[in-house]
Amino acid sequence: MSLLKKSVQQVRRRQSTYKPKLDLVEEYFLSEQTTLPVDIFRGLDYEKNEKQSSTSRDVIIVRSKDRETDRDEVLRNLNQAGIQAQLGTAQSSVDPIDGEHEGKKFRIFVKPVSGGMAETTLNASITELFPCIAFETKYTPRDTQAFHKYLLDIDIKSLKCIGSKDLQAAQETINKADTSSKFEEKMTNAIAISKFLTDQHNDKPIQSVFWGYRQKPAGVPSGHPGDMFLTYADKSILGVSLKAGGKKTSEPQLNTYTTKIFDVFNEKRIHDTLMKTVYSQVYSKIPDFPPENEYRKRSGTLKVVNALRKFDKTNNKEYELYYNQYLEIMRNGTIDLFNKNKIKTIDYIRHEVLRDAPDVPTLVIKAIGDKYEEVTDKDALGVFLPQVEFVKAYSSKSSKQSWFIELKSGQDKLTMNMSIRTNKSGNAGQKKLGQFSLAVKYNGLQK
Repeated sequence: MSLLKKSVQQVRRRQSTYKPKLDLVEEYFLSEQTTLPVDIFRGLDYEKNEKQSSTSRDVIIVRSKDRETDRDEVLRNLNQAGIQAQLGTAQSSVDPIDGEHEGKKFRIFVKPVSGGMAETTLNASITELFPCIAFETKYTPRDTQAFHKYLLDIDIKSLKCIGSKDLQAAQETINKADTSSKFEEKMTNAIAISKFLTDQHNDKPIQSVFWGYRQKPAGVPSGHPGDMFLTYADKSILGVSLKAGGKKTSEPQLNTYTTKIFDVFNEKRIHDTLMKTVYSQVYSKIPDFPPENEYRKRSGTLKVVNALRKFDKTNNKEYELYYNQYLEIMRNGTIDLFNKNKIKTIDYIRHEVLRDAPDVPTLVIKAIGDKYEEVTDKDALGVFLPQVEFVKAYSSKSSKQSWFIELKSGQDKLTMNMSIRTNKSGNAGQKKLGQFSLAVKYNGLQK
């Protein structure tokens, strides 16, 4: 890269407000980056991602402190400029903008200003990774600040608890830990998990620990739910799934979506029928809503968002009523699915909820401040499941989101607490009625 372009990049990084007039140097730089006019970004930092871009499509990364709001603003600016664009879908918490300008396609991703992993991922990684490092290096953490300072001086490439594919993520977790809004809380949780590892080692000698961020140790399936793995002196392996929260909180032990559930049950046709019902009873009544054959396709995304945002703004009471109707249709349909075939339901619980590998059992540990406790629901469910003779799913009488799966064996029974709801943030066109695959969670056993 030339000194001229480097200088322009440095200027842009310092720029915090939109300047409508551009000098020749700025215009030259922009023409090298993308054909899009600069004013659609309104002063937001952005750059072309050379690795993801191709001859047929530019991929542009925009940095923002309010991703969904700024994404919507960029989309509005594009439309006002007469540039064809709409919301797309990708493996991102905020959907990208897809479009075409001057014969070339583009995709715009809006990422956090800080870049790198999202704070939720950072917080989880603090609790999972730091105890592994402390155990391997024989460090006993007692103070959050001292613990982090110790970690900053560690050469992570020399550690065996981090897989080669996760070294970059590990270094980022260490470097950015203190930028988390929950730094003290998560560091305290990490100290609690360090105590758990020490106690485990005292009960049964641990040969090594391994951080299961993306890479798993040899002998462990890639889909195993463990966040860390303990290999004991006798070569047996234990997966540990970590949770964090208050003494009385209950963390979901399954996070999935309605479309995924019906796919696993191999009942896509039933799901399609449900969505037809939803359209007939709910969406068809919303002014300016796209036709049934278009609303769930990418081509209908912008029409959906605009129609729902307008409907919410002009008639919020009816918007909420329609969402409740949609929720009830999908809850009843999901309940009917679990009641349809006992064998399929038990298989689903075994493979999607428990998810244990035959030779690598899982222990669920919950950090509460600087203490920890074992979550026994998973063990109880796993032990009881092979004995189940009768399955009954039913809805809650007091909550529009809650439902239950009752498992019976003779006079004994266990009841799984389930929920279904929207889990997207953003405007009325993205969450609630704008979410066409609702979130389903297993929240533990009913006490």
